[in-house]
Amino acid sequence: MQNSFQSPLRGWQARLRWLALLCLMAVSSASAGLVLAQSTTEPTATEQSAEPVMAAPVTAAELPGERFGVREMFTQADLVVKSVMILLVLMSLLTWAILFEKLMTFAGARSRNRRFLALFRAGDKASMEQQASQSALGRIWLAGQTELRHFMQHRGSNVSAEQINRLLQRMALNASIAQERDLARLGGMMGVLATIGATAPFIGLFGTVWGILNSFAGIATAKSTSLAVVAPGIAEALLATALGLFAAIPAVMIFNKFARDINGFVGSLDNFSAELLASVSRQFDEGH
Repeated sequence: MQNSFQSPLRGWQARLRWLALLCLMAVSSASAGLVLAQSTTEPTATEQSAEPVMAAPVTAAELPGERFGVREMFTQADLVVKSVMILLVLMSLLTWAILFEKLMTFAGARSRNRRFLALFRAGDKASMEQQASQSALGRIWLAGQTELRHFMQHRGSNVSAEQINRLLQRMALNASIAQERDLARLGGMMGVLATIGATAPFIGLFGTVWGILNSFAGIATAKSTSLAVVAPGIAEALLATALGLFAAIPAVMIFNKFARDINGFVGSLDNFSAELLASVSRQFDEGH
């Protein structure tokens, strides 16, 4: 009972650590970006007080072009578009955090299942009882053994074939319950990946539409249709769409990858359940 309570608790603690790390990374990156943006746009005190020296006149062709990169797009964007961009970056970071957490979870689950399966086929019951609670196959075996021990304690002197069939059905039912619990544990956060993959493009599109609305409002205010007036706002708006795709595409790919892994995991658990029932049926046929 204590192990079954501590296992979900450790899972929630791991997820909380991931979320805290993501929030810290997001706040740090946003703060660093704002500081760098301010440091590049605001002139220093010495530059403001310095007197111009005798310099040759510079022609328009010699003027360097003003840099307008991703950082400048973010700092000059509207508050709503900035919020959309920050949300999409957080969603992208969460997607990659889930990827690494799932990779470690599935690798550990496969390794523990392989060890227990080797013990089961070798017939090392003492080692199986020690390691049963650490793997999904072991928990299925424990569920079946609990039902088998109960049957052996309460059976009569003569065991009919119908009783054995009902025993095997109960063992299969208990094994399926244990299997569903492990699959639910492995499928944690998959809904988050599906939500990010489905909603991130539309969230980015919302930021794009909002930015373009601001650009057209700027045209109306400036009473000018020059491309130089609307280009910055449109670029900022399209950056939101790009971030939405950057968050959604990996989320969909990662979701599909782990969906396939879970299907393979289901197959391995089903095969072990069938092997367990076959071994119990063989024991009764041999009169053990």
